[in-house]
Formats: sequence, C-alpha cells, structure tokens
Amino acid sequence: MSGNGKEITDFSYIHPYSDGIRELVEKLGADSAEGFLKKLLAWFDENIAYSRLDSPFYPLQRSDLDLLNMRCGTCGDFSNLIVSCLTAIGVPAGYAFVKTDCYGDPQDHICAAALIGGRRVLVDATLPYRKWFGYDCPHRETELVSPEEFERRLRATEAEYRAIAEDWGKPEYAGLIYAPWIHDEIVRQTEDCIETVFYLLSMSGPCDWELSATYMAYTQERGRTPVMGAVSGGGTCYRFSVREKASIWDPEQWSEPLTEERIPPELLSPEFELLKADMKKNVPRILRAAGLKEERDTLPDR
Repeated sequence: MSGNGKEITDFSYIHPYSDGIRELVEKLGADSAEGFLKKLLAWFDENIAYSRLDSPFYPLQRSDLDLLNMRCGTCGDFSNLIVSCLTAIGVPAGYAFVKTDCYGDPQDHICAAALIGGRRVLVDATLPYRKWFGYDCPHRETELVSPEEFERRLRATEAEYRAIAEDWGKPEYAGLIYAPWIHDEIVRQTEDCIETVFYLLSMSGPCDWELSATYMAYTQERGRTPVMGAVSGGGTCYRFSVREKASIWDPEQWSEPLTEERIPPELLSPEFELLKADMKKNVPRILRAAGLKEERDTLPDR
C-alpha cells in the first residue's frame, strides 16, 4: 500500500497532490481517517452516479480527477478517488479486487483498502454496499494490491481491449468492452431496501451485442434478482428467477426467455413493471450513447 507522505509520481489514475483532491479533502475535513471516509461516502451519495453514459468510449479507466469532473463512473473509478484522498491525508491505501462480496455472491468488483488503526479496512462507495457497509465493508474474498500493481494491471487490461477494438475496425469500442457495466439506476429505495436496474452491455463483435437489464433488490441481509430483460438485434425478452439459486448471478435460476405477450400472469410482478419502465427510458439512451443501431422492434414498448 501507499500513503507514506511522500509525493507519488507516474500514476495516471490517482493524483493525491493535485488542486482538485486537495480542495475536496479540505472541504470534507475530519479529525480522524474514519470520520473523513464516512464524510467522503456521504459525499458520493449526493454527488456521484454509477454510469458511463456521459462518455462510454473514453477514458477507459477514469482517474480520480476524471470522476471529480464527470461526477459519474464505476467501481474502479470510485476507488481511484478514495485511494487518492487517503494518500493525500497520509493514510496508507490501496485496492481490493473483490471475488466474493459481503453477501456471499461472486463478483468482479473493486473497492479501496486502507490501513487504519493497525488493520485493513475496506472502503466501498458502490451501491448497495455503500448504503450499509461503505466503511469497513466485510467482503469475504479479496485480493489486496498496491496502487503501483493496480496501475500496472489496469493499463495492461486497457491495452488488451484497445487491441480487440482495433481488430474489429472500431477502436472507439474499446471503452464498451473494457467496462460493459454501463449504467445502474435506483428505481425504489427505503431505509431498509434499495432496488436498482443494472445494465450490462455484452459485445462479441461490433455488430454482435446484447444489453441486459437486471433488477436487483438488496436489504442489509441479502440480495435478490427477481427479473431481467435482454435487448439485442432480435428484439426484447425477459427472464424470471424461478429456480433455487446458488448466488444472484447463478444462470440456473432463470426461466426460458419470454417475450412480453408470453409472460404468464403470475409473473407480472411490480418489479417487472418497474424494470420495463426503466428499460423504456434507458435502453434508447444507452444504445445512442454506445453508437449502436436502434431498431423499432429492439426496444420495449416503443
């Protein structure tokens, strides 16, 4: 980990001694690292969205300053800002690659890690974790890496996806295949539950894509995914979680794909209606932002 008070150089993802980071640190203030981080997580609530729709192609990995300017990004971008702020206040900090999260679900996720009071503390600004577990998040399986190692790995990954996009003859698509988790939107929230629609754009070629929209409902104790939609050049279909599952991502839980007119009445839940309404709003936005062709029969309820 880093954060020994010495200036860090040759990083493109964190800039702990920049004016922007200094101003944020001074604005938040706190008399302890824990107090500062809790204020920073509350600042995320009011200022940062989970989305890449403003600029899905570039930059691939957003830096701390990119996040400050754009006010939106994804988990790795959030972690860059947290690590940068921690380094700026002299707290040793790095990253955690999360393989199994605090709910016991497998994940491909990143959060920040800090050395506070002689122990490692995970700091996660991504929902739903931020709502209940942002400070000292109890993720179950993680790999801790230094800022130097994180930079090395992510630069290599960026280069890998640039090469794939260039082979497709669509170099601008590098950002889409590097970060397919393109948008997440809260559709309902109470003190005890947060429900979002999470959009993932899968591409195996410039004209071969599928946009999935997964309805995700979380309490402090558990998460569930009752329904998902999928949009491709062939149209829109829905799947419902109808079988016992090992995790929220277990593919065995889903029904066969159903067009809306084939959905049995017992599956027409409030969650399905919320999903459908959110897709009607966001699918056209995502396809336009990604530069993918819109066809009338691709979109729900046009």
